[in-house]
Amino acid sequence: MDDDEETDDEEMDDEELDDEEMDNEEQVDTYLTENDARGYDGDIEDLTDEDTVEVAVGAGDEGLAFDPPAMRLSTGTTILWEWTGEGGSHNVAPDEESEIQEFGEQELFEEAGHTVEDTIDEDGVGLYVCEPHVAQGMYGAFIVE
Repeated sequence: MDDDEETDDEEMDDEELDDEEMDNEEQVDTYLTENDARGYDGDIEDLTDEDTVEVAVGAGDEGLAFDPPAMRLSTGTTILWEWTGEGGSHNVAPDEESEIQEFGEQELFEEAGHTVEDTIDEDGVGLYVCEPHVAQGMYGAFIVE
């Protein structure tokens, strides 16, 4: 294999990564936009430099949002889900369309300060919802790369 072929292969790998990154962003944006996710303004917060990120469960004026609603993480990042005590009982349930399924809390909790930790060790997209507040737009998503 000559140098030109190696360079072409490297460029193709970079293009494939760019396409995958765009596909992940489109998947997150589509999911959150179509479900009218509270607090989502089209921005996916870049938290790839963080070892641990906190997500407020029961955020927003009425306690019916996740904050941040969309985030980009590195493989191995720990998500600390922390209940605010606002908006009633909440859970964090992976959507059936989510590539990543092993995270969140299926049980309902209402009290402020309840926490759940998940370390995400696989690349992909996590889509989630608070099941009692689907109609109120309590959706969130993350991209792990």
